[in-house]
Amino acid sequence: MEHPESSQQQSQDKETLFLDMMNTYQDAIFRFLYFRVGNRAVAVDITQDTFTKVWGYLAGGKEIQYPEAFLYRSAKNALIDYYKKEKSSSLDILMDAGFDPGSTKDTDDILKRDDIQSIRVLMDDMDEDSQQIIYLRFAEEKPIEEIAALYGKTTNAMTVAIHRLVKKIKARYDETHQWNND
Repeated sequence: MEHPESSQQQSQDKETLFLDMMNTYQDAIFRFLYFRVGNRAVAVDITQDTFTKVWGYLAGGKEIQYPEAFLYRSAKNALIDYYKKEKSSSLDILMDAGFDPGSTKDTDDILKRDDIQSIRVLMDDMDEDSQQIIYLRFAEEKPIEEIAALYGKTTNAMTVAIHRLVKKIKARYDETHQWNND
């Protein structure tokens, strides 16, 4: 039989872990979600949902070995749930989110000024992992070594992957820009 003290200690340890996770990662998770949805209120709701589910996971007696990776995965799953509920993306919604089909911004300006809306539209055809890698590198300014570790790749492989993704975004921009000038 388990001692009440050890059960109480485990509960306190989980609460401490959860509070540390919130203090350390809440802003980053919010920015990750805001980058994806472009709406502050929705990003706040999904962030709260993410942390609520993480608390439920911990309170259910489960362990979290890598808190940061677990939180990003949980946020990504909460985002998928949100999109399943919404499941509507029309030109009106894109324009409300800041998409300007007549934009003539230079690609370097877009990347330098963190024009999140424009970059998000350019990344729409990328898979989730590619979008997250770009986000972690340029919005969160995570070191390549850290991103590589999160994805189980070598630093060199991640450097090449990031270079290819940036090239793809620039090519997509050039296509859109060319199309707008025709």
